[in-house]
Amino acid sequence: MRFIRPKVIGTLKVHRMKSGTLAVVNDIKNPPNRIIVPCQSFEHGEEIISKIKECKSGEEIHF
Repeated sequence: MRFIRPKVIGTLKVHRMKSGTLAVVNDIKNPPNRIIVPCQSFEHGEEIISKIKECKSGEEIHF
């Protein structure tokens, strides 16, 4: 999955979706800064969160 980091990321957390899958979600509701990245487990979600926090704004990340 290709992901471009927005300027504002908010609070990132691993959240269980209605379908039962896990995803990394932030608390921003507006579409330009909204983040929803699917993950397989809580550990995988924590790795994704650390990658997002380490990169700079506008940088492209591949998961």
